[in-house]
Amino acid sequence: MFILDSHEMKSAMFAKSTKADSDIELWHKRIGHINLNKLKAMQSKGVIIRLPTFKEKEIEDKQHWHPFPKERNVSKGLLDVVHSDVWGPAQMTTFGGCRYYVLFIDDFSRHTWMYPMRQKSEVFENFQNLKMQVEK
Repeated sequence: MFILDSHEMKSAMFAKSTKADSDIELWHKRIGHINLNKLKAMQSKGVIIRLPTFKEKEIEDKQHWHPFPKERNVSKGLLDVVHSDVWGPAQMTTFGGCRYYVLFIDDFSRHTWMYPMRQKSEVFENFQNLKMQVEK
């Protein structure tokens, strides 16, 4: 992070573009991808001049995001949907010689299991062991 001294940088703090969107984008990029609230604060203090008035609705309309669905669980029972993640190789091995691990997360219960592995090829074998253990 750095401090911006507006007295030394007066000549650099003018935007020359005429389009509102490009001016806002230009300043966002010029000042280290600063967020909108900080950019507004700089404008209100006079550090940045000749910047168009912010129209928050237009900026919000440009954001492309969608909320997550309300329904948390996709599955209706244990092991209907299982999420997994394989990690490795680690730089150091465990005492048992493992350099990888696999995580299994049951979507229904959110229960998590972790299995250390020597090789990535052990993932399916570990899943079969998990399935057998849960179904008992």
